[in-house]
Amino acid sequence: MKLRLTIRDLEPTDLGDLDWSGGAEHIRAVADALQASYTGEVAVVVASLANERLVGLGAVDFRDSPEVGRIWLLSVHHTLHSLGIGSKLVRALERRTVEQGRTRARIAVEHDNPQARALYLRLGYQEVGSVVETWPVAGGRTYVTVSTVLERRLPDPRPARG
Repeated sequence: MKLRLTIRDLEPTDLGDLDWSGGAEHIRAVADALQASYTGEVAVVVASLANERLVGLGAVDFRDSPEVGRIWLLSVHHTLHSLGIGSKLVRALERRTVEQGRTRARIAVEHDNPQARALYLRLGYQEVGSVVETWPVAGGRTYVTVSTVLERRLPDPRPARG
């Protein structure tokens, strides 16, 4: 199936259309990322179908390192997995990373998400370590997991000299 997708910046009015991507805590994290995007610390993009329905989300954080963009908040609507949406989101976030002068992109993937890990490996990412990650979940609890960290050197956008 070939989908016509548009990748664009997240808008405040989009937050109500992202309930499929996670619970209230997740939407709060997305709203926080949107706020950080206004100062250029983060870029947040969405994938929309021709009917403007949002089916994908992702962000890249530039605050951790002057060389690396940390891609996170990646989510594709569960009914549309394996149709290329995740790849398009990652590539769009990599372009944003290069535009910010970064030379590498980094992604952490949970140990129990082999489908996403396989995607990142297909896109040229290589394992560089692991990290313990935490985030808030319903009921005031904190989710804790071990994630594999993958990284990819990004193409230099400058024209070759010669």
